[in-house]
Amino acid sequence: MNASCLCGEIKLRLHSPFISASTCHCRQCQKSHASANAAYGVALKTDIEWLEGKKKIKKFASSDQVKRGFCKNCGTNIFFYDKSHPNHLDIPLAIFDSKINFEPEYHIYVGSKVSWETINDGLPQYEKEK
Repeated sequence: MNASCLCGEIKLRLHSPFISASTCHCRQCQKSHASANAAYGVALKTDIEWLEGKKKIKKFASSDQVKRGFCKNCGTNIFFYDKSHPNHLDIPLAIFDSKINFEPEYHIYVGSKVSWETINDGLPQYEKEK
């Protein structure tokens, strides 16, 4: 499965299925994506091949534990990295270039969801993390 940023400067390929996927409603995801939520798939770092532009990723420490990677040119969110899971990168599902056959399995941080968002997809919901 191939993914890229909005301007096409950064390209990656995921060589195996996601470990899991969720929709996050935390304030950091809301702000970094300028959206009510963000859907991420968890991948092993060893399963990600950087095809182009890896050096064009700007990293931002959104907390002591978390780093987020963005395209320096267009600002697209490329990954979420949590130090407590050093072998994983969470990749936003929306940056994949072709249809993926993997969908979020649950919602996290629903205690922070925006007031105008209604979740009615029947997936499990967690106040914070799973």
